[in-house]
Amino acid sequence: MNAGERVRVDSLDMRSSFWHGSTITFEKLIRFLIESSPKIIHL
Repeated sequence: MNAGERVRVDSLDMRSSFWHGSTITFEKLIRFLIESSPKIIHL
């Protein structure tokens, strides 16, 4: 494995962990919106 391949693997790793983290955040946001949506609808 040369340096170029190493960098490519590292950036892929970062990207996947970033997407994993943002997916969790997105799920929390969706859940929050679903929980608060009845209040919004009734306004």
